[in-house]
Amino acid sequence: MKVIWYVLKCPKENEREYIEKCQEMPEEQKQQDIICFQYQRMLRYGGDWHLEKRRLLPGYIFLSGTKAMKMKRELKEDPSISLIPCSVSYLKSLCSEDNLIEISKGIIKRGVPVVLNGPLKGREYLIRKIDRHKRIAELEVPFAGKDTRIIVGLEICKKEK
Repeated sequence: MKVIWYVLKCPKENEREYIEKCQEMPEEQKQQDIICFQYQRMLRYGGDWHLEKRRLLPGYIFLSGTKAMKMKRELKEDPSISLIPCSVSYLKSLCSEDNLIEISKGIIKRGVPVVLNGPLKGREYLIRKIDRHKRIAELEVPFAGKDTRIIVGLEICKKEK
C-alpha cells in the first residue's frame, strides 16, 4: 500500500500540544505515524561543545498512513493550523531510522565544501551557506511544492587551499 503524507502546520512551540491532539483521535481516524523531524548540531556552553537535537522545521508536524486523512474536520476547527498533503521522501532520505538528520563532517577544499561522512556526503550541491563557527549548514531542499531552506549540523574540520 502507498503511504500518504500530510504536513500539519501549527503555531511554533506548540508542536507537542498538536502531537497529543493527533494521538487522542479515535482509532479509525488516526494516522500510522506522527513525526517531528530533528537534526543534530554542536552547541558550545559551559566551556565545552555538546551534541544536541533541534527541530528541523519548527511549526510543522508530519502525519503518515495508508488511508486518506479523516481528521481534517477536527483539526480545521483551529484556524491557526493548516493540513496539506505533501511528499517527504527527500527529508526521509537525509534521516536515520529515528527521523534524525545526524551531524555531517567535512573539509573545505579550494573554497568548495567536501563532506567526508554523514547524510550530506554526496549532497554538497544542496548547501547554500556554511557557518563554521556555529557548525551548521543551510540547505535548500524540496518541500511542500517549493524549495525550502533548512539548517542541519555540519562540522568543518579543516580548510585546504
